[in-house]
Amino acid sequence: MTFHDRQREMALLDNLYARSDGQMFVLYGRRRVGKTALVVHWLESRQHPSLFWTADRTSASAQLRSLSHTIRRYLNPDQAVPTGFTYGSWEIVFDEIARLAETRRLVVVLDEFTYLIEAESALPSILQRLWDHRLKRSDLLLILTGSHAGMIEREVLAYRSPLYNRATASLHLQPLPFGVLPDFFPDYTAEERAIVYACVGGVPQYLELVQADRPVEWNVEQLLSNAMMMDDAGALLRDQLGEPRNYAAVVEAIASGFTRMTEIATMAGLLHSGVGKYLSVLQRLGIVARDVPATVSRPEQSKQGRYRITDHYLRFYYRFIAPARATLEQGLVQQAWQNIRKHLPEFVGTHIFEELCREWVLRQGDAGRLPFVPRRVGSFWGTGKPQVDVVAINEDEHAILLGECKWTAEPVRKRVVEDLLARAQQVIPSPVEQWRVTYALFSRSGFTDEARRAAAGHECLWVSLDELDVDLRAL
Repeated sequence: MTFHDRQREMALLDNLYARSDGQMFVLYGRRRVGKTALVVHWLESRQHPSLFWTADRTSASAQLRSLSHTIRRYLNPDQAVPTGFTYGSWEIVFDEIARLAETRRLVVVLDEFTYLIEAESALPSILQRLWDHRLKRSDLLLILTGSHAGMIEREVLAYRSPLYNRATASLHLQPLPFGVLPDFFPDYTAEERAIVYACVGGVPQYLELVQADRPVEWNVEQLLSNAMMMDDAGALLRDQLGEPRNYAAVVEAIASGFTRMTEIATMAGLLHSGVGKYLSVLQRLGIVARDVPATVSRPEQSKQGRYRITDHYLRFYYRFIAPARATLEQGLVQQAWQNIRKHLPEFVGTHIFEELCREWVLRQGDAGRLPFVPRRVGSFWGTGKPQVDVVAINEDEHAILLGECKWTAEPVRKRVVEDLLARAQQVIPSPVEQWRVTYALFSRSGFTDEARRAAAGHECLWVSLDELDVDLRAL
C-alpha cells in the first residue's frame, strides 16, 4: 500500500523520538485507518532501531511466547528461536526491553495492544509498575496501538486506569482528509473524487479498493460485492462496543434520516431514556456527531440537537448496502446498483458536498481568507424557520456568513441567490442591522451571470467545486 500524507503525525513521532528518557505514545483509531502503516512507514523512513510486535486474539500465554520470540530474534537475528521458548512472565519481558534500551534509543511497538489487554487484564498494572520503576528512565520510545478505541480510552488513558498519565502523548488517528484524494486518483475530476469520498471516506484501505484507472461508477458498483465493504460495519461496532446490536440500530436509524433523539429511539426500538447512552458513546468514538444551529452560543445546552453519522463508510453502508444486503448476498448486484445509482447524487450533495463546504469555510477562516474569523461553523434550522446549509458566526465581531450549496448538473441561477437573501433575515440575530453579513454560494456546476447580478450590493463569495477542491488540497 502506498503511503499518503500524515506529515503532522510523522512530525509528532519525530518529536517524541528526539526527547530524552522513556516516552510512551498511545496511537488508536478505527480499523483500517492506517495506524500500523503510519508507524511502519515512520520506522522505515527514519531507520530507527526498533522492535515491532503485533498482538493477536489468542491466550495470554501464547501472546507472551510470541513476544518472547520477537525479542529473542531481535537479540539473535541469525539464530533460530526454539519453538517452546518463552520468558517466564510479563515482568521479565519488560525488564528485557528496559535492558535493551539502556545504552541506545530503541523504539518498541506493541501493535493492537488492546488484544493483549483482552487476554491479560492485569497487564496495564504490570506495565505501570515497570514503567514507573525502570522503563521511563531508559532510552525507550514505547508505542502502543489499538483499534478498540473504547478500550484504549478506558484501560490506558482514563483516570481510573493504572496507566493514567503515563503516556507522553496520545493520538486518535482520523481518516485522511478530502484534500489528499488527488494523490490516490490524479485523473479523476473533483466530482468523481467527491463520489468516492461519499462512499468510503478517507480510510486508506478502503481507498485502495478503488481502481484509479477505471470509471468511478464502475468502482462504486464493485464496492457493493466487496467482502470488506460488506463485513466491516458489523466488525467496526463489535470491535469497539459492548452491545453492537443496539448501537447498529442507532446508527441505522440516523442513516435513514431520523436525526432527533426521540426519533432515533423509536426507530431503533430502544427506550427513550436509554438511547442517550448509546449516542454519547458513539460521539466519543467519532462515529456520530451532535449538531445544533451555528447561531446557538451554548451548544451543550441546546434542545435543538440533531445527530449525524461522521464515518463516511458507515453512512454509505447503512444508507445503501444494509437495506440491499439480502439482494447482494444472492449475487443480484445490478438490482441494488440501479437503486443506488438513482439516489447517489442526492446522497453526495446532501452529505459530502455540504460538509466539504463547511470545512472550506472553517479552513479559510482559520487562514485569514474570510472577512472575519468564525467562532463556529455549521448550518441553521429551527421550528418555523428556514434551513441554511452553511453558517459561520463571530458574535464579538457581529459578523456572520450564510451559504447555500448546490450539487446540481446546472449552474446556480438567480432564484437561488434571491431565496438565500430572503431567508437571511430570519437567521441573522437581532438587531439585524448591527451585523456584517457575507454570503457564499457553492456550486458543483458554476453560476449564471444573472445569479451574480442578483447579489449586487452584497458581500458574496462564489465558490465552484473545482475551486473548493484546489483550496482543500492546499490547506
